Amino acid sequence: MKLFSIVLILVALFGLLAYSNPKLDNYDQFISQRITEETRKEKDPVAGALGSLLGGFAANLMTKQTVRKDYVFFSTYDTAFVNEHMRAIGVLNNFYITENPESKRGD
Repeated sequence: MKLFSIVLILVALFGLLAYSNPKLDNYDQFISQRITEETRKEKDPVAGALGSLLGGFAANLMTKQTVRKDYVFFSTYDTAFVNEHMRAIGVLNNFYITENPESKRGD
């Protein structure tokens, strides 16, 4: 009976992971939200307003440059744009940045 309970819990856990594996559209929304948040931090109100207005367009362009690898329970997202590269892992309908363009800058 104990083994049956453990197997049932594991099946439920893996089912939840597979069901909540985010799609590329979710990544597009995540990038758009991240761009909007970053531009709100700008001290220049014009740059902040432009970033808020064009954030969705920029996110759409970035998503078109993204390669998604689906591993059933989670996905990886590799985005290359201009001379920058960003990597993220999507799991449980959340995204975690593993390689950020700003973190690689040494200057």
